[in-house]
Amino acid sequence: MKQAPQAQHPFRCTTPVQLRFSDLDTLGHVNNAVYFSLFDLAKSDYFNKVKGAMQDWTRVNVVLANIHCDFLSQVLFDERVVVKTQTLTLGDKSFTLLLQLENEDTGEVKCVCTQIMVYLDPDTLRPARVSDEWRRDLSRFECRDLESECNSGALKK
Repeated sequence: MKQAPQAQHPFRCTTPVQLRFSDLDTLGHVNNAVYFSLFDLAKSDYFNKVKGAMQDWTRVNVVLANIHCDFLSQVLFDERVVVKTQTLTLGDKSFTLLLQLENEDTGEVKCVCTQIMVYLDPDTLRPARVSDEWRRDLSRFECRDLESECNSGALKK
């Protein structure tokens, strides 16, 4: 069986998700398209924790530019699952999120997802340098200096 990539830092955001009967496919497991909805729910929870009441969500700041998922093991209806989220890297105009769907009882990683989020200038809606505020808030929430990590090449492949 394929092994899930290991997070290099602790996850500071865990979002419990409720599976619904309508999430199942004809094989009796959670349909792969449902995972993306679960990741969106967790990403919203993560951003709310990072930005708190300070963020005005009527002014768009970040958009999804790329998503990649590795499905490692099926999820069944009776499993209790959570999504863990963290910022993996911080670039000039984007940052990468790492999300893991896990069985809450066993800790088994079921799916690993990376999402590249592009920062937009809220006035022009064009890609722009990730604001100092977002950089500070992401680093503060993650309890590490993301900008220094990424500039030092520590997270480069």
